[in-house]
Amino acid sequence: MWMGLATLRAKACSMSYDNDLPHDNNIYRVCVTPHTNTVEVSCIGMEVFDSKVDGGYPSVDDLPLWMQEKIALLMLTSLDKPTKVVDGVGRRIDQNVFWIFRL
Repeated sequence: MWMGLATLRAKACSMSYDNDLPHDNNIYRVCVTPHTNTVEVSCIGMEVFDSKVDGGYPSVDDLPLWMQEKIALLMLTSLDKPTKVVDGVGRRIDQNVFWIFRL
């Protein structure tokens, strides 16, 4: 099981254009479904089993406040590729997908 998590985290880090993702903390992949506004949160990192925010949410308003604030900030960033990392916040991958850093 741990081998799979390490591989998944390595793949997430290798997807970074600048290899600038945090290496010691969790990254949350947040995907907002446009038509329903439902949200799916997946944790990638060493403390994935301790994550209490993984799973589905009816809307962004139901996410933890710290995550809502980071998504709001990332929504202000450009969608031009390659997207930029906002230090301590995360990265907007596309219109509906965000990587949120929990430092």
